Amino acid sequence: MATVRSVLILSTLALATGLATAGPGLTTAELRVAYGLAAGGGAGRSTLRGTPLVLTAGASLAIRDRPPTSAYVAMVVETLDRTGAGGEAGVLLTPTTRTRLRAGAVAIVAPYTIWGAAVGGGVCWPVGGVRTCADITADVLVGGTDLPAGAAVLQLLLGVGVVFDAD
Repeated sequence: MATVRSVLILSTLALATGLATAGPGLTTAELRVAYGLAAGGGAGRSTLRGTPLVLTAGASLAIRDRPPTSAYVAMVVETLDRTGAGGEAGVLLTPTTRTRLRAGAVAIVAPYTIWGAAVGGGVCWPVGGVRTCADITADVLVGGTDLPAGAAVLQLLLGVGVVFDAD
């Protein structure tokens, strides 16, 4: 819960310092917190429940300037009703300084395993030399020891984060 509080404090401080013209840099660091709904099923059964609170700390490196594309990696931690740790990696497209799209793979590797694809998009606002971003993410989890055979889980998460240019 302290990490959630830290992200909210950082976002509030960024808003309080006034608007800036921050855009995507060559390298960035990001902190994000997200929560949503998970729908799963297999063998004729389905469930709908809340997701774990997902904390993400990541970095990106520009790999192409037109269209602005970066490779990203992130550490992912699940909290609240579950505890798990893993990572996410993929590509991040920033067509404008305010919008971004990403696609990649996500996996939780400890204490159980679950993996799949992750896609998302968001809107960012330059504030005080950083960007505050609101994102929606869809994770399709299709394998691992935490899923019964033949089952899959779709998670829809709403998140808020802060992006810092590291260059």
